Amino acid sequence: MKHRKETITAFLFLAATLLAFCYVGYLALTGQSAFRKELGLLRRDPGYVTEFVSTAEGKLNEDLDREHGFIQLYGGFQRLAGRRVLEDVDLSARVVKLKNGALNFAYLSVEPIDIAPQAGAVNGLSQTLEARDIPFLYVAAPQKIPSGADLLPTGLREYGNDNGDRLLAALDEAGTDTLDLRPLFEATEDYSSWFFRTDHHWKPEAAFLAWQHLTRVLEEDYGITTEPLYTDESQYDKVVYEDWFLGSQGKRCGSLYAGVDDITAYIPRFETDFTYTCPFYAIDRSGPFEESLLFPERVAERDWFNGNPYTLYAGGDYPQAIIVNHRNPDGKRVVLLRESFACAMTPFLALSCSELTTIDLRSFQGDLLETIEGLQPDLVMVLYSVSSIGSEPLFQFGLEAP
Repeated sequence: MKHRKETITAFLFLAATLLAFCYVGYLALTGQSAFRKELGLLRRDPGYVTEFVSTAEGKLNEDLDREHGFIQLYGGFQRLAGRRVLEDVDLSARVVKLKNGALNFAYLSVEPIDIAPQAGAVNGLSQTLEARDIPFLYVAAPQKIPSGADLLPTGLREYGNDNGDRLLAALDEAGTDTLDLRPLFEATEDYSSWFFRTDHHWKPEAAFLAWQHLTRVLEEDYGITTEPLYTDESQYDKVVYEDWFLGSQGKRCGSLYAGVDDITAYIPRFETDFTYTCPFYAIDRSGPFEESLLFPERVAERDWFNGNPYTLYAGGDYPQAIIVNHRNPDGKRVVLLRESFACAMTPFLALSCSELTTIDLRSFQGDLLETIEGLQPDLVMVLYSVSSIGSEPLFQFGLEAP
């Protein structure tokens, strides 16, 4: 029975491959082929060969997958074949299926990283801010695979949690304030339910839970108070967009391989009033939470391959953005150094502040310390998932080496 299934799968894959190349031939004959245009450039200019080599594969894929049908077929066949590791020309985007059925990125030769540079940078920032009487807090967000879980296919390993453990230990040893959110989620009955099945991010529900926990720490240790009404989940209407989201991992293998995700929009029942600005992208939004801090246009239509419903929250990864909470003028000012996990938490955290400034160091071009001093915050906070520790730009704080 097993051999029969493999034979049928192989036959279907070969048939689909033949159809795909017939389709490429049709595009070439009708003048619609991107690959044919590249061949034309090479024919007219032999010196174009280097650029042709680097772009030809992408152009051929563009022809093959104009409506993403080839990706869908590829994923469907991989599912029929029972494959849990999906090869990709981009090794950093290799997708695997975990034992719980969710997708994850994996790296076959990953090793634990040396966290000394990251720890030194964070401790240096903390000490520099302390000298200026600015409190600092490093918050570790969870990743999709919990600590100690055996979810990867045989032969694969990942060290996100190990890297996170060692970084937090180094920060604690140096006296830097830290908050580890991972135990909060690992104590729940279904850890995997807090993450999208086809994306590497946590869900808005997880960001809300993390914010609930964070507000207690902010009040006890930093004097940043949050109205109890705001953290009461029953005070929000929840609009669920069913089967609306094909995440970063799902886009690599299509919806037939692991399905698609829902995404929930939290709409406060209480009054809110914000202004959200990002000069770099000419963003200037004002109004209630659901119009200023949420971007409903990101879920206006279902578009699995071209849309990103996760950016419903806070809009996306902006170099620097400022949120003013007009209903909390006497509240505290917070600067948040962030990566994409912070998207889902940013609107909730803004409820706790009078002004929240977010900075993504992967694209921020200013002088960080000068910017922070100009903002005069009551707290500088970092929120990075443990899966992001290996991203060097996130730890480039612009401080002089000791």
